[in-house]
Amino acid sequence: MKKLLLFAGAALLATTAHAVSWTAVPGGPDPGPAPGQTLVVTFDAPMPFSYLASGDYAIQTGLVSGVAAPPAGDATAFFYVSSALGSGVATLNTPNLKSFSFNWGSVDTYNTVDILGAGGVTLLSLSGASLPLSNGDQFNPLSNPRVFFNVDPGEVITGARFKSTGVAFEIDNIAGTRVPEPASWALMVTGLGFIGFALRRRPRGITAHVTA
Repeated sequence: MKKLLLFAGAALLATTAHAVSWTAVPGGPDPGPAPGQTLVVTFDAPMPFSYLASGDYAIQTGLVSGVAAPPAGDATAFFYVSSALGSGVATLNTPNLKSFSFNWGSVDTYNTVDILGAGGVTLLSLSGASLPLSNGDQFNPLSNPRVFFNVDPGEVITGARFKSTGVAFEIDNIAGTRVPEPASWALMVTGLGFIGFALRRRPRGITAHVTA
């Protein structure tokens, strides 16, 4: 059985006093999202409307020697950034999330992911060098982990910036836990109110009195 928690860390921004914690679980194949997370972007189909990628990136399937390699055990389309693709930087904007995770393929020391918060501020920068094995091995599960990010209450994740100064930074199967929108909360509260009102208005039982 794989060890569930392989490596963990945390970052604290003095300006916001909010922490972002991260953990990594070995892959090859991808161990999948955490309980409560929803798989939202697989790169095998158009991204949901609320997810938007920009910058210098490409999507491909399978190994292209000298260009990019899929995460270990991944036979589907994947996303990558590379120094060979212009700036080697791409951003994925997301709806407000409480947690975020992705399958990180063949981790290299020259790969970095920035976790973005409200207003696009960088909450955490995680270098591939911070993971246990960052030797670019395309097959070793330890260098093909799923990485999870969680924020403290009151903070949100609004996206991620992927950066590579080499060849390449490969990711797949993005998952997250979405923060309910204010409108959703309002609808839920309204619905509960209607249920309570209906219960109060429900006719009470009728007692029959029979006289001899």
